[in-house]
Amino acid sequence: MKLTIKKKMCAAMSVVAALSLCACNTETAETTFDKTMPWHDSVELAPTGSYERLDYSVAIYDTTKGVADDKRIVIAEGEMSFELKESVSYTSLAMNFAVTYNDAAPEADRGKTDRIQSEVEFESNSLAAKRSEKTVTLADREGKTNLSYKITADYFDTHEATYIATAQDGAKKKTFSLPKNTCRDNEMMFYLARAQALSTSASNNFKMVNLFDTFNTGSLAEYRMVVNCDESKHKIEIGDWVKDYGVEAVTDEKTGETSYPVSCFYTTISINAENHGPPYVVHYAENPFKSGGKEHKKIPLRISYDQYSGSSVFRHTEYNLTSCSFDKAAE
Repeated sequence: MKLTIKKKMCAAMSVVAALSLCACNTETAETTFDKTMPWHDSVELAPTGSYERLDYSVAIYDTTKGVADDKRIVIAEGEMSFELKESVSYTSLAMNFAVTYNDAAPEADRGKTDRIQSEVEFESNSLAAKRSEKTVTLADREGKTNLSYKITADYFDTHEATYIATAQDGAKKKTFSLPKNTCRDNEMMFYLARAQALSTSASNNFKMVNLFDTFNTGSLAEYRMVVNCDESKHKIEIGDWVKDYGVEAVTDEKTGETSYPVSCFYTTISINAENHGPPYVVHYAENPFKSGGKEHKKIPLRISYDQYSGSSVFRHTEYNLTSCSFDKAAE
């Protein structure tokens, strides 16, 4: 399998929304998910169900002049969030993403804002997808077809997925019959990896359905995703706000400066195939984040993805966690 980006897609979609993958016939036994989900709180702490919100800053870099920090040029910035609501039977995961291109971006993208919203509902224990909905809203670009779309799917009742090209006049609705066996949706990817045993040098896997590719190819796009952890732990800094979640301070003996490095598992998520393409890199926190008596485990602190032109990286996209909450705000 390979992770190749459709040429007409903008950079925002290539990061979160529109992975185009080629299928692989390799069959591997799926790794068992955690018995207790890493985002689960006891009923004593969360009587109406567990809750988690993770907010990220988003930056897209042009790396044609080099991948080092001082060579990268920011061409777009934005925000992303994951909001999870868990009950006894079902859990919902909503994602909101928006990115705006600046004056350093290619001329066609400057000042443009692209948005992606999705929500998937799945069984709390088995993680089997029940339904999903995804809306990709791209800004109009001169000389390019607007590929905005909406996909909905019902995995439990009608077993049908629907695709609508929302920006094209007269576009016909497409439907696809889904299998009646257990499916897990693309929008769950980072949480499916999170719900597996992560440790140094660990290797896990899971199957995942990509509905965008399903409609693009006309056949069910179900991929074997492989989760590999580096042989050593990494440490990253994402801000001193993490001290409120149990992360201990480290003081430099020479300068006296205080920092809050977070130990994490450096994890890659890729396709099990000969031509798998570049993986997603996710830094999952080694230790739980603690707040209000609640402990949420393996929180994704940083998510990144590289795009290649030939053998050279020309885009690097990075999401860094800026805040988290385990208590739902009053509505």
